[in-house]
Amino acid sequence: MIRDRGTIKWTAMMLPEHVQSLKDVLVDEQRIKQPILDEQEIEEIEIIICEAMEYNTPVTFKVFNNGFVESTTGTTHYINQLKSQIIFQDLDGYFHHIPFKNIISVQEA
Repeated sequence: MIRDRGTIKWTAMMLPEHVQSLKDVLVDEQRIKQPILDEQEIEEIEIIICEAMEYNTPVTFKVFNNGFVESTTGTTHYINQLKSQIIFQDLDGYFHHIPFKNIISVQEA
């Protein structure tokens, strides 16, 4: 019977730079392209945001950020038309500036 160390003997050959580059490749494979919204979806998002601002109800924003979709829940505080962004307060009390072009969907929480 061969008494071999298996994969343990090959781990010493992996430099930290190699491990990091493999991790970067795996992250790059999981990235997605930004979805394109049609006019009807944009209208629905606007209606939900306006109603949420009027009644101060929490909403969940799905935002495209650098190839990934992030989800945050909170209340819409202010809409800045000049900078094309929404000032959003999450449940922890922190304010976020979300550009209009990065919003994928909005749902009532």
